[in-house]
Amino acid sequence: MAVFSPMVKSPGPCKFLSGTRKQNHQCRRDIGLPEAIKEARRLAVTHCEEQFRYDRWNCSIETRGKRNIFKKVYRETAFVHALTAAAITHAVARACAEGKMTKCQCASERKPDPARLAFRWGGCSDNLKHGKRVARNFLELQPKNGDPVAEMLRHDSEVGISAITSAMTDRCKCHGVSGSCSMKTCWRRLGDFNTTAALLRTKYHLAIRKIPVNNKTSRRSAPRDFRPRETIYDQLYYFETSPTFCSVTRGRRCLHPDNCATLCCGRGYTTKVIKTLEKCRCRFTNGRCCQVVCDYCEKYEDRYYCK
Repeated sequence: MAVFSPMVKSPGPCKFLSGTRKQNHQCRRDIGLPEAIKEARRLAVTHCEEQFRYDRWNCSIETRGKRNIFKKVYRETAFVHALTAAAITHAVARACAEGKMTKCQCASERKPDPARLAFRWGGCSDNLKHGKRVARNFLELQPKNGDPVAEMLRHDSEVGISAITSAMTDRCKCHGVSGSCSMKTCWRRLGDFNTTAALLRTKYHLAIRKIPVNNKTSRRSAPRDFRPRETIYDQLYYFETSPTFCSVTRGRRCLHPDNCATLCCGRGYTTKVIKTLEKCRCRFTNGRCCQVVCDYCEKYEDRYYCK
């Protein structure tokens, strides 16, 4: 919840996050971790809003009034936990490779493949192993027997960490005379975080609801039929059907009239005509290279906003 709340500098060791006693201890003894957590927060919030900018839920933690998505385990709750775990893993793994943390460094090189003599591991790989370890410790993702809500959220967080793992790619640099690439140096690098966020959004839409036996899905009284035993974390789970989020869509911009019909919850929308100036008819000065001059043209665009 603290990750998606407005950022306020905290007097604690984690600086931009009011952590638990255990989290504050981690921030205190691991130099560079507070900055990595701040970067993880930026990644999670920015990419979440980007993925859901034209949906009713745009990563707001409020549902209606003082209620928020953390009171029960909604589909959105599962997504936020997965995205947060993925962001912390990504930020810490990258910080290690960039030398911004003292307790880790570049990931160890792989053993060279004897069958590929023109290929060797080198460079500075993102330390995914340390990133996963820190994320699990910081989010306290240890198994919690007897607490089905905590166990489900732990599972959803592991889905996020697994999504980051699948985003690792090989980066190579060629060596040789005149760029012949007779020798290559390769290292492992995390992909753009937007790729991970898009993957988790797909999992969000495919999330499976676990139907409770006693119809009680609050954190105080949770169903006890969720006991995930699989070791492959590929599916998000949740307990409660999501609210409509109609109360938080007033004034939101929609993409087009069809999108407005859904986003605005039947309240209708207003259309504003926005005038902008753009460069147009660009050409070389006197037909010569390489100075370019352009005219400015007016452009009118319809923008739609929910009532």
